[in-house]
Amino acid sequence: MQRELAHWSLQRGASLLELVVVLALIGIFVLALSADLSGAVRRKDFELFAREVTVLVERCRWKAMNERRYAGIVFGYRNGIYEAAMHADGNGNGIRTSDVTNGIDRLFERPIQLSKSSDDIRAGILGPEIPQIPPRTGTIPQPDDPVKFGNSNIASFSPMGDSSSGTLYLACISQKQMYAIVIYGATARLSVWRFSNYQWQMVGDR
Repeated sequence: MQRELAHWSLQRGASLLELVVVLALIGIFVLALSADLSGAVRRKDFELFAREVTVLVERCRWKAMNERRYAGIVFGYRNGIYEAAMHADGNGNGIRTSDVTNGIDRLFERPIQLSKSSDDIRAGILGPEIPQIPPRTGTIPQPDDPVKFGNSNIASFSPMGDSSSGTLYLACISQKQMYAIVIYGATARLSVWRFSNYQWQMVGDR
């Protein structure tokens, strides 16, 4: 009888141990699945954010062509966050910082913040080792500044369909991904690039 009880106790102990192991494995699986789903959601949020900013640029371009006057996006930096504000030319000489400051080139849409998800998604560059968009070589200069329009912080569009040339970089810190919105001056053509797994790939051309 004692042998039978001892045998039953060993079987019961083994079953409890197996149950603990199974529960632990389930917990690890759930945590891994949750992390993967969270990453997928964040990547989708980042994609939508890049689309929204691209549409903003396109609206400014079409406004210039449809109204036959210059329009531009003025990028600002306030309280650690980049902003984008769209202005229309008020005196026929293009979008100028002084005219924006003096209220001549007036705001025609409410400024938007280039940041979301507690600043995990924002205008930015992931670091100093990010390569330039092909066919350029080397790394992106001045990685602390994601607005690359020469010496200006304005992406300007003319009534004739041309624009200033430059690139706006967007970053998702947690997912180590980036998007770049490139504007080609002669035609105001837009191309959108995605940076993932340490390489750039074009995902849109408009």
